[in-house]
Amino acid sequence: MSKVLAIVGPTGSGKTALAVALAKKFNGVIISADSRQVYRGLDVGTNKEGVVGKWHTQPVRIVDGISQLLVDIVNPGDRFTLHDWLQQAHYGLEPIMQAGQLPIIAGGTGLYVTALLDGYQPGGGRFAKNNQPVNFQSLILMPNVDREILYRRSPSRFERIFDALVTETEGLLNFGVSADWLDKIGLDYRYILKYIKKQLSRSEAIEQYQAASHAYIRRQLTWWRHHGQPVLVESVEEAKKAVGKFLLQEVWSA
Repeated sequence: MSKVLAIVGPTGSGKTALAVALAKKFNGVIISADSRQVYRGLDVGTNKEGVVGKWHTQPVRIVDGISQLLVDIVNPGDRFTLHDWLQQAHYGLEPIMQAGQLPIIAGGTGLYVTALLDGYQPGGGRFAKNNQPVNFQSLILMPNVDREILYRRSPSRFERIFDALVTETEGLLNFGVSADWLDKIGLDYRYILKYIKKQLSRSEAIEQYQAASHAYIRRQLTWWRHHGQPVLVESVEEAKKAVGKFLLQEVWSA
């Protein structure tokens, strides 16, 4: 049976860096599970890494030599749902497996990861269990980063990218992307919009973002307390050992 690896966790926990390290070690290709990085032009606020490239015929981001699928695939403002992501993810899984490579699902949108690994499909506005079981085994890893460290990293990053994010947001607005859509797409853009509209000063935007980002991190951690069984890893080497053991496991059936 095929194997799929998932790297999950809250914002700022180092998911992409770990996924890239494991992809190098185990001949992997990353499938992004980030509900915002799918949009073109949302680069600064979604912390996209790497450069634009191709893997086979699919557009990808190349991060330190590793292909990352499902980034930059939708125009900003367009509707993109869980169903859309699942279709794209399954479309990406097959050629990765056929090439003898390891699919690595990496991202902070827990709903996407759970839906893929557990064989769920959206239906009637809610989760609906797919009648067909998944045809792969999966291992979920989560970098074990202290919550207080995460709390410090998020607002620090926001303050560091503030000016670049103002420029990006103004560019998106000028391109015709609605402010309402940007407000809903994430905390970074929401508080930058308030700053652009002069509803908040720079310091007020950073302060309010900090409080909101802490709540978001808590929600991300709560998701994984109730979905799946992530293996907490303290280092890249510990992750490599866990993945190596997982890949060597044989599936026995009666």
